[in-house]
Amino acid sequence: MINILNIKELGKLEIVEIYDFYDQPILYSCRNAAGHLFLVIAAAEDDQQFTWLCVAVSVERLNLIRIGVIDLHDAFAHPEVPYVIQVKVPYKEHYSIQTDFLKLDQIPKEMLPISGEYLDLEVDELPILSNSEELLRIGNGEILDICHKGSKTQVPIGYLSKIFKDLQNVINAIGSELLQTNGITDYIKNLMELSLCEVGTGSFKFRIVPTNNLGLFGYTDCGNAIEEFLRLVNASDNQTELSERLGRLKSKVAEKYTEFLKSLDQSGTDTEFNWTSPKSEQTITIYVSNSQIREVITLLKKYQEEAPFKRTISGTLMSGSLKTNKLEINTSEKPYRGIIIDDKFKNIVPITLGEEYIAEIQEVPVKSETTGEITKTEYRLLSLSKKKQVM
Repeated sequence: MINILNIKELGKLEIVEIYDFYDQPILYSCRNAAGHLFLVIAAAEDDQQFTWLCVAVSVERLNLIRIGVIDLHDAFAHPEVPYVIQVKVPYKEHYSIQTDFLKLDQIPKEMLPISGEYLDLEVDELPILSNSEELLRIGNGEILDICHKGSKTQVPIGYLSKIFKDLQNVINAIGSELLQTNGITDYIKNLMELSLCEVGTGSFKFRIVPTNNLGLFGYTDCGNAIEEFLRLVNASDNQTELSERLGRLKSKVAEKYTEFLKSLDQSGTDTEFNWTSPKSEQTITIYVSNSQIREVITLLKKYQEEAPFKRTISGTLMSGSLKTNKLEINTSEKPYRGIIIDDKFKNIVPITLGEEYIAEIQEVPVKSETTGEITKTEYRLLSLSKKKQVM
C-alpha cells in the first residue's frame, strides 16, 4: 500500500472507514491522535509518484457524505475549511513525501471526483471516534458508551441535559448504597461524578467516563456503581432478578432508575450500552429495546407501590412533636419530614432541637385518589437515637 498515514503536518493517521478499494484503499476516512477527521481520495498517478487529496471534515459533514446527502465532488471542492491538502508520494522510498496546502481555486479540476458521485452506505453510523478497548490499553480506564440506534445527526440539548442529569442521579444513588453512606453526600457526588468525553452521530452516541482518576487496581468506586447500574439494565427482561437487585439497593435507586428510563424513553429508539473496564479487559454490550424500557418503567412503578423501603438517615433535628406525631430531620441531602407511627415513641426521652440524630425511616409512596399515580413519598419514623459525638 502507498502509505500516506504518517504525514508530519497532520500526525500519524489511522483509517476509520474504507469506502473504495483497488489494490489498496483509494477512498477512506481517517483520524489523527487528536481525533481530527480527514477524508482522503486517490487523485492522480504517473510514473514517478502517486497524488492524494486530503480534506479536514467534521463528524456531522462526514455522516452527510456517507449517507449520500453531499456528493464526493463537493466534499473536496467545497469543504468546511478553505484549503485541501495535496500529498505527493514518490515511488522511490528515499524520496521525500511532498505536502502542499492548496487554496480551493488551486485544486486541479481533473483531480476532483466527478459531480454526481455519491456514497450510499447501508450502515449509517460512523464508528465511535476512539476505540474503547484501544483507549483501555493505553490507560484511559473505564468507559461507558450509550448509543441510540437510529439515523440521528442532531439531538435536542434539552433531552441531553435531562438524560445526563438523570444518569448522574442514579449513579449517585447506587454509589451511596454500595458505600453505605447516609444519603447522597458531597463526598458521594464528588466520587461518583461522570464526565462526557466524546459524542458520535449517525446512530447518536455519547461516551461517559468517571471524572476522578483511576483507583489502585485500575478501576474506581464510580466504575463499580456503573457496573451495578448496567446489571439493572441487563435485568430488563428478568423481573425476578430486577426485583432482587432493587431490593438490595433500596428505594432511592429504584426512584432514580425510573427517572433515567423515562428520559431514555423520550428518544423513542432502542438503546445500546457498551462498557469497557480494566476488570474485564473487553467491551461488554447490553442492548435494550424501546418496548423493554417501557415495560420496565411500568414494572418499577408497581414495584415502588408495593415495596416500601426502610433506610437510615443522619442529620439535625429541626422540629418534633409527640402531640402531632410529626418530626423533621435536615440531612446533607435534603430535609425529611416524618410521621411517628409507633406508640413506643410516646415514652421517648426528651428530644433536643438542633442536635444530631440517627433515624430509621420507612418510605411509602402516596397515590393520587383521582389518577392513581404516585404523587409523593411519605416518611414514617421507625426509630430515633442521638448521634454519638466523635472525640
